[in-house]
Amino acid sequence: MVVTRMERRAPAVSSAGDPVCRADMEVRALPSLPEDDWVMLRELFTYLTKPHPRACHKKARFGGYGARRLRDNRQVQDGQKYVCMDGEFTLHTSRRCLIYSFGISTDWSFDWDMEWFGCEVLAFDPSIDLASGSMNGTISFLRYGIGAWDHVTREGWQIRTLDTFMRYLGHQERTVHYLKMDVEFDEFEVLRQQVMLGHRSPLATNVEQLGVELHLTSFLPVWKHMTFYREMYKTFLALQEMGFYLFHYEQNEIIQPDMVVPGVEGQLVSAMEVAWLKTRCVT
Repeated sequence: MVVTRMERRAPAVSSAGDPVCRADMEVRALPSLPEDDWVMLRELFTYLTKPHPRACHKKARFGGYGARRLRDNRQVQDGQKYVCMDGEFTLHTSRRCLIYSFGISTDWSFDWDMEWFGCEVLAFDPSIDLASGSMNGTISFLRYGIGAWDHVTREGWQIRTLDTFMRYLGHQERTVHYLKMDVEFDEFEVLRQQVMLGHRSPLATNVEQLGVELHLTSFLPVWKHMTFYREMYKTFLALQEMGFYLFHYEQNEIIQPDMVVPGVEGQLVSAMEVAWLKTRCVT
């Protein structure tokens, strides 16, 4: 596996035929849901924290900024996302590369890097005091958040589903080459809503890669939230059925390890970056 800093996208080239499948590609599949709770937790967090190193040969990092780790004030990186640049995926060759970025707050580094790379970027965040519109021609901001249903929150935030966004933006026939989501605990409801739609969901039909920060602080200790983790397991199984396999895991470096999972060595951090690729190269 090669990890690189992102480089400016090469001029698009036309391609035809089936996707390029690497002969040495391997993935770590999530097994069927175990009946035993402790086995379930071990399988779930082994799956999350140990993607197969040959799932993606060439990973590129987009975004990231310097931050201070809480426990020792050491400088670390935060906000970076990882994209698989293997031949099966078209982000680096498409003439109309498209990025959906949900959850900005004050960190635009991923969006700027994707714009510099040559992609059209749609950035969404209902909490920013900024009017919707074009930022600079290739980044467009929408003051909306993503959720499991269309509604307005108590704060007055406009929330829409992924399906609604794609209809509204006229993107039903376009590929979303990378969907980034950092939405502070709402990621689980969003993913559950999409997998309930199955293979007709935009996630299944339009999205090539998916990068999510998982927030688990509200579900500790893990043994007191078995129902939640079972639902999470089912959601990830459904993603796998759509063709999504993990290729990247990274713990949040700002916060200290605060999570113990029976059967998993050491302490984990309850905020973790994971990324899936959707492949037709696994049978």
